[in-house]
Amino acid sequence: MGAAPKSAPPPAKRRLWVIVGVLAAVLAVAAILVGVFWPRGGVTPAATEAARPTPSATVAPTTPATGNGAGATPAPGSSAAPVTPQPASCDDLYSAEMVAAFGRMELNPAWLDALDNDMKIGEDDPVQQGVIDANDSLLCQWGMPEGPSGAGVSTVVVWVDSEDSATIQAHLADRGDSCFEQQGGLRCTTEGSNDEGYFGESHFLRDGIWVATEYSNAGPEGYTLDIVNNLWPEG
Repeated sequence: MGAAPKSAPPPAKRRLWVIVGVLAAVLAVAAILVGVFWPRGGVTPAATEAARPTPSATVAPTTPATGNGAGATPAPGSSAAPVTPQPASCDDLYSAEMVAAFGRMELNPAWLDALDNDMKIGEDDPVQQGVIDANDSLLCQWGMPEGPSGAGVSTVVVWVDSEDSATIQAHLADRGDSCFEQQGGLRCTTEGSNDEGYFGESHFLRDGIWVATEYSNAGPEGYTLDIVNNLWPEG
């Protein structure tokens, strides 16, 4: 997931971690895409630097081909653009190997519902929040079954049109993410650390889909590419 050192998060975000508890720190320079709501400390699932590849070169954002992303997700059986994946649930995003790599962590643990958690993705970033609010999305969160642990991964899949895709690409580049071509789309990454661990974001845009992930002290190797390979099994 790429590296770009960031400073410690503001106090306002720390209140969110205590209330909801999934991810770690707010990137001070880059406003958070996926709301950080995991208190720090506690269990740290296995994660390696190999999960966060550093591109050999940074490229200017380009606009991948897009499908019918803006607006409502087509109902099953309707005519959707064939290049735009339409996963029915979070289970469709991950291979069995990726699920196993998370160990004791669960996908969408029940305690998040019990806390009536409505994760405010990108709440400190008007550009990203505006795109998310204007389009359909699928939110998938990994955490420990018993509750907040100081580690977590949160991914939102957003269906976007070409204009929104270009807006996000330009915004990520402007804020200093490392952006590079990968798997037929554009990948942008940023990572930081402090005395409580590491945290970062990984974005992937292709064919009317924006896959946005934020992680804290967690994230098996190849997490983003596993999602990409399940959304586009043809390669």
